Amino acid sequence: MNSSGFINSDFTESVDLPAPGSHALEHSQRLCNRIREAIGENGGAISFARYMELALYEPGLGYYSAGARKFGKEGDFITAPELSPLFSRCIARQCRQILETLGCASILELGPGSGVMACDILQSLETYDCLPERYALLETSADLRARQQHLLSSRI
Repeated sequence: MNSSGFINSDFTESVDLPAPGSHALEHSQRLCNRIREAIGENGGAISFARYMELALYEPGLGYYSAGARKFGKEGDFITAPELSPLFSRCIARQCRQILETLGCASILELGPGSGVMACDILQSLETYDCLPERYALLETSADLRARQQHLLSSRI
């Protein structure tokens, strides 16, 4: 890292990451080609927001919309709700306090991932006899929406 905080091209720290398989490399190449195509369609440049939209949500290619498992032990990372219901139960206690204060109210969860937190919160709120009028999940990935719907329908 240089004095301005950027990594130089001669950065040589050893990192033990697994080499991607041929399927992953092929998928990555298809996504890169799609991003290049979008840049070409837009006169040679796209905004960072558009780049991230393509990288994360391009149908069939983006990180969150290509169908591979992202969360949990078999995925790329684990979030607190995936490890234990404890985090969600803590959130549910705060939701309970707010719901009791407001009366009829709704909960909106942004980027709900696998949907595990929603399930755990709703199950906790049900034990308190304090379910919200509505619990909504805001998810841009069609793949994750389908996974969330499946999980919620099987657990709630």
